Amino acid sequence: MDDQFLAWLCLAFTPNVGPKTIQKLQQQNINPKQVFELSKDQLEQLKLDKKSIKHITSHPLSKPAKEVEEALEWANNPLNHLITLDHDVYPERLKQISTAPPVLMVMGEVESLSLPQLAIVGSRYPTSSGQSQAFEFAQSLTELGLVITSGLARGIDGYAHKGALQAGGKTIAVLGTGLNEIYPKQHKRLAEEIAQQGAVISEFPLHAKGLPGHFPRRNRIVSGLSLGTLVVEATLKSGSLITARQALEQNREVFAIPGPISNPQKSGCHYLIRQGASLVEFPEQIVQELSYICESSTTQVSQQGLSPKLESEYPEMPPEQFKLLKSIDYDGMNLDELIGITHLTVSDLSVMLMDLELSGLIRQEQGMYSRT
Repeated sequence: MDDQFLAWLCLAFTPNVGPKTIQKLQQQNINPKQVFELSKDQLEQLKLDKKSIKHITSHPLSKPAKEVEEALEWANNPLNHLITLDHDVYPERLKQISTAPPVLMVMGEVESLSLPQLAIVGSRYPTSSGQSQAFEFAQSLTELGLVITSGLARGIDGYAHKGALQAGGKTIAVLGTGLNEIYPKQHKRLAEEIAQQGAVISEFPLHAKGLPGHFPRRNRIVSGLSLGTLVVEATLKSGSLITARQALEQNREVFAIPGPISNPQKSGCHYLIRQGASLVEFPEQIVQELSYICESSTTQVSQQGLSPKLESEYPEMPPEQFKLLKSIDYDGMNLDELIGITHLTVSDLSVMLMDLELSGLIRQEQGMYSRT
């Protein structure tokens, strides 16, 4: 452990010093280690508040605070990891958000944080239908190559994690508490399972309680780690809409599952759809959307039923037509779905569909197009 690593940890656990403060220091070319080399007057010139200054001067690197010592001792366990913002394994997608956490405490597989992820969020008190949707979508999306990320909360979060575990894949739980204060307590066993098959992470000290302000901070990590966020069920006042808004601010995709207008738990989903979120009915629709984002990545999201040799089999096919062919699955898709996925005009899409049908690559029955 070098002094720079220790300085990151000490600064991250300093009262009233968050990602924005550290970002401002970096903009002035001041790294964490240098902060602990400054005098009280110099710290005041940086406009740090009195509580922060008192903590920094009282706890130099040679005398770290209790929270830091506990974290270092905790990290002696091979399953536990401390990752700072300048670390090579810090997830790149999370690093891109404007308020990236300076330190992540990780219980489980660090590598899973950099895999393609989808956030699944929703109500803490879902309907039985919402529970099934969260579990089944997570299960299917895991089988299609995505890691499921959520907040370990009761309700939709818990069912999403369980669906991913049931599929034998990886899932990531982001906490609004310290890792020694699993919340809700009923999910302690679930957190242990996730750590064995993914990761449980937090930016807070080990014994931090679940304060109200912690959960919006947690949510921006959930969306920041992910390529997109799926809202299963949510009321108009649900915290899940905060996660969705943060995903949009982070330039990530937002998906929502519609439902009966009589179900108040679907009102938040309908609101998001009116605001431009993608309406989804099947897991494959999400994978198809995210596959375009991942095309330039070294890690690809798989597409069900899509042969990896497909592109080499049709080298002369125009790119737009090939993109359309990739979008069509074996279960059948209607014209509106294909327009939403490909963003082609109705006239262009109709011509291409006819060409693919005449070539024997797709078939059309009662307005539904499917691969042959």
